[in-house]
Amino acid sequence: MAQIFKHLVLGSLFSLGLNFGCGSPDKTGEQQAGAGRSNADAGAVGVAGRGTAGAGEAGSSSTAGQPSGGAASAGSAGASNGGEATAGGASGGSSASAGSAGVAGAVANGDLVPPRALNVTAPKARHETTFRAKDADSSVSFNDNPEVAVLDNRAPTLLGKLVLQFGGVGTNDGTLGGGGEFCARRGFHVLGIAAFQDYDILSFGAAFFGDARREVFEGKEYTRLGAFANIQITPAGGVAQRTQKALAYLHAKYPDQDWGYYLQADGTVRWSDVIFTGFSHGASNAARFAMLVRASRVVSASGPRENLCVRSDQNNCGGVIATWLSETSKTPIDRFFALSGTTDDQHLQHLFAMEKLGYSGAPTSIDGSTPPFGNSHRLTTKA
Repeated sequence: MAQIFKHLVLGSLFSLGLNFGCGSPDKTGEQQAGAGRSNADAGAVGVAGRGTAGAGEAGSSSTAGQPSGGAASAGSAGASNGGEATAGGASGGSSASAGSAGVAGAVANGDLVPPRALNVTAPKARHETTFRAKDADSSVSFNDNPEVAVLDNRAPTLLGKLVLQFGGVGTNDGTLGGGGEFCARRGFHVLGIAAFQDYDILSFGAAFFGDARREVFEGKEYTRLGAFANIQITPAGGVAQRTQKALAYLHAKYPDQDWGYYLQADGTVRWSDVIFTGFSHGASNAARFAMLVRASRVVSASGPRENLCVRSDQNNCGGVIATWLSETSKTPIDRFFALSGTTDDQHLQHLFAMEKLGYSGAPTSIDGSTPPFGNSHRLTTKA
């Protein structure tokens, strides 16, 4: 399934993370990326309208409905076949745009409003920075692995959204994944955090799934099972603090790239402008992390999984089901998207997790089809 993550996709969902108030107040957004490209952007297409978001492969897309919790927001990103991007607007004028300052601590539709405007002044170029976790936070003593950040401000529009990528099991370094480069070229800040992912998620019962991933995100002890019996993750080893420290480090070193835009005035991460995404193990991380904080989008490829079911019956699937799949999510569930290959031996388990979490729509194939795939967020492919 690695080829799905590489050749697909995800960029179109990410582009639509622009919803909820970016851009001018009188436009809706549309995003297209034509087929025939190589690697991450090969034929990815997404379309967005009022409060919608899309994703897909080879001329595919999906759309998401109005976010829960208040008035509709209409803004969304657009990218033409040449990578051109345009920003849509926010209906009702309730959301702050990426180009205008908000009131510190203000909330629109449940999302924090940026306390200031995005201000990238770096020369037009692809800017990549690699650094170790300890470079950004001197208190790091565990998993001091490389992290990577990319901004490409040659994109016609900078979208004011941060994409956090997570790789497959055993990927402890920060990674751009298959979609990171696609997103960077379309105006997203992209950051690969060194997250601890070298553990078996399937061996210790229903609570372990969520406890292990929560420990990796928050850097607090929730389990002592498996690999976690031999390590003690502190906040400095968790994704949340590492993201905060990386943004502060990058902003101090490269203020003209404005990584600090994603920090609130008090220095905390504004998660509602963050898109979690990942492949396989990282796909489940993306969904789990978004249960814990309010994110802009969740994009999972070859996941989420989080169960050992052998049939689709929600009441008796014949296997272990992660307890966190029944938790109340801090991110509205209509912001979650997933893509699963039908030939993947975990495909049934992906579909089961999407159903348990309540993803919008029914499982819908993108193969030989056209957008918007019935507005489903549960996409499948034979690829």
